[in-house]
Amino acid sequence: MEQEIILVLILLCSSIGFFVGSIVSPSSRMKSKEIQYWRGLTGDFKKQLKTEKRNSGEGGIDELLAGDFSIGSILKLVKNNPSIISDLKPALDLLKGSMNQSKLQDFSKDEKGRLR
Repeated sequence: MEQEIILVLILLCSSIGFFVGSIVSPSSRMKSKEIQYWRGLTGDFKKQLKTEKRNSGEGGIDELLAGDFSIGSILKLVKNNPSIISDLKPALDLLKGSMNQSKLQDFSKDEKGRLR
């Protein structure tokens, strides 16, 4: 009985020691610092790309479809580029036409439309 208890205590102590050692090891500290460094670089790169896009005045519908769907950004885009409305007018007319089409007949009260 005493041998099993001693064996379990040794196993518990060694596993706790392993976890503490892996947490405090210098290699894991260096890896976490390196990960933070690369995350910072990619964040700076993304910010730089966004500012370049804003300053270049590019964008249009492609920029809108790439991410920002807020009402303010859509209105700002239309205000800066009024030609977008004329480009989208045929598509809007098509949608209006499909909305005005006659609806399907209601066969719910008729015998031939009922499910059997």
